[in-house]
Amino acid sequence: MMTLVESKAEFEITKRSMEDESEIKDAVFYNVTVPFVETFVLKNPGDFCISRTIDGAYYLSIAANKKDKKGEVRVVNLRVDDLEKEVGIPGMMFARADTLPQLIYQLKHENMDILSGVLEEKLTMNRLLGPQVTAMHNILQTGKSVKVQRKLSQDTASPIYIGEMKFSDGKIKEGVFEEFPGGGQNPTELKTFFEKLVNSKSLRGKNLPIRIPIGAIMNPPTLIYENNKLEVGCNLEDFLFFHQNRLDLTQRIKICSSAVRVLSELHHADIYHGASQLEHFYVDFVGFKNEDIKNYELVFNGASGLIREGKSDNSVSVIDYDSTAPEVAFTRKLTKESGVFNLGRLFEQILKPDLFKSYSESNEGSPESLTEMRRLISRATHPNPTRRPTMHGIVMMIRDVLLKAPKSNSHICMVHFDQFTN
Repeated sequence: MMTLVESKAEFEITKRSMEDESEIKDAVFYNVTVPFVETFVLKNPGDFCISRTIDGAYYLSIAANKKDKKGEVRVVNLRVDDLEKEVGIPGMMFARADTLPQLIYQLKHENMDILSGVLEEKLTMNRLLGPQVTAMHNILQTGKSVKVQRKLSQDTASPIYIGEMKFSDGKIKEGVFEEFPGGGQNPTELKTFFEKLVNSKSLRGKNLPIRIPIGAIMNPPTLIYENNKLEVGCNLEDFLFFHQNRLDLTQRIKICSSAVRVLSELHHADIYHGASQLEHFYVDFVGFKNEDIKNYELVFNGASGLIREGKSDNSVSVIDYDSTAPEVAFTRKLTKESGVFNLGRLFEQILKPDLFKSYSESNEGSPESLTEMRRLISRATHPNPTRRPTMHGIVMMIRDVLLKAPKSNSHICMVHFDQFTN
């Protein structure tokens, strides 16, 4: 019988027959996505691993010997199916065996030349990597090593807490741990979890106004963020609710200004979100303006849903007709223009108290800045996408609106993300 010998994060296959598939289970990544494996597991030519995706499919993923044009490792992902009394790779008669471990052994020691020829890709299978390898990216399998210090949310469905753990650099540091709702039982939430992880790695180091996790726990699915020692932030929807009586019109317009600046900055990097909502923004406390006024900063809340122009699939199947641009109902595609439409709807939600108040009064009684914001919203939500302004155009327009805004008396002050100090 074949056995697996664990050596740190690697597993080596011995040259014995493999009859019991359970012997390979410790080397399998369960309930993950293929992009997660490509991003965080396989790093050198010849590395390979086995994963079972959220949808229940098994994959053999192999890092090819030849890198792509960017110098990154190319990964070949082969689906392994149950074929009545055996397992195998569809369309490859030589890739058949009684069990998954036997299939892996046969490919590695007997059929690599055939597999390379069929795929027209030079492949080797040198190291079978197991789940522990992701620790180098601060992605832990469980939270057993995390020392919980205090809970920030009493919501048992998605708890948030401050914890302390040892990171891959050997240092013990605090972090904010945000557990995903449902503990990983909801496939949609689980896919969002992995999407945030994968997208955040490609955006790290670019100094974009995006809240990016510094690590994760696989079970239960939990994202780890840097801990702001002064005050823990929250998403924009909660911020507006908690501070609805502390925000005046000028600060609400500044929130609108911060939101469009964030999206404009992403557009400059050829990244956009075609259907952003309040929940997609995060408000962080960044210090005191003076002893009475707190400064807050707005950033995009994670990389989930962001579309990289020319690299990401921008198609959608489910549409919110109340907030999504009308053309999306026909094209089923999210674009920069549909993102501008959603921004207009976002402005309406941010300015809701002031807009309601103005509707109950005569137009002559409305502040000029609010009247200008209503015109701006009308332009952003124009039914014809070609008639909508660009994100940068809205940045310029809202800057002029702020010059007409009344002096703020709020104890809350919104400041813009500064990419040179973050």
